[in-house]
This record gives sequence, C-alpha cells and structure tokens, in this order.
Amino acid sequence: MRHAKSSHKNLNLNDHDRPLNTRGLNDAPRIHQELSRINFLPNLILVSSSTRTLETLSAMNFDSNEVEIKIMPEIYLAGIDQLLLSLEHCHDHGTTMILGHNPGCELLINTLTGEWHEMPTASVALIYENNGNWILERIIKPKDLNFS
Repeated sequence: MRHAKSSHKNLNLNDHDRPLNTRGLNDAPRIHQELSRINFLPNLILVSSSTRTLETLSAMNFDSNEVEIKIMPEIYLAGIDQLLLSLEHCHDHGTTMILGHNPGCELLINTLTGEWHEMPTASVALIYENNGNWILERIIKPKDLNFS
C-alpha cells in the first residue's frame, strides 16, 4: 500500500515529517473499510517510519489485537532491493501489508508480477503468491470506491 495523500503546506518540514492532508485522512479509512469488506485484512503490517505512513496506518484504525505492526525505518523511500528484503518478514504471518512510498510501491508490484501499475496515494495492491509466482488480484484506489 502507498501512504495516503500528504500535505505540502508547511515548507519547513522535511519530507519524512510531512503529515496527511484532509483527503488523506478521509481516504485511509475508506481503504480499510474496503479491505474489511472483501476479507483481505493483514495479519502483519510493515510500515515506513515517516509521519504520513504512520498517520495512514492510524487513520485505518486496525485492531491491534488482530494485527502485528512493525515500524521499519528502512522502508522509508526504499528501493526495490530493500523492499524485497522486507518480504522476508512476511513468511508465516499470513496476509502482510507493506505500507510505504512511491516509486517503491510500483517497482515492487512490477518486480513481483511483471505488470506495471500506477499507485496513486492510498492505493493498495492485492497480491498473492501461488507456487512461487506472484499474482496481482486487483488494485484498490480511493477514487474507485463508492461509499455513502
């Protein structure tokens, strides 16, 4: 998953410390609601240490009794090698979410599946492994969700 939309309002903040904007705070819970609806909630979340990823996670309001969360500074603006290394934390945990940044999200999807997909903010790619092959089931984007 890519973090929700962040703010560029305070130009004195460094990139790591940028918070979510209003749209981001609204999109993150909508994504959680959809993941819950389709029964694709993670058992483990590996999250970048940036403010915007941590605020995305917080806004999604996961039940801490049902999901293990690992804050991993090395995911912040990680390249493909680091993201692939992060996958080693996923074994034996069931469904895992890596909550990070672009271009890493797009590169990881491409490297695993051989497909290229744009990952706007707050988008999540549902990928599963089948006999050593990674298959993209779908990408959920906030703009495609219709909640009343």
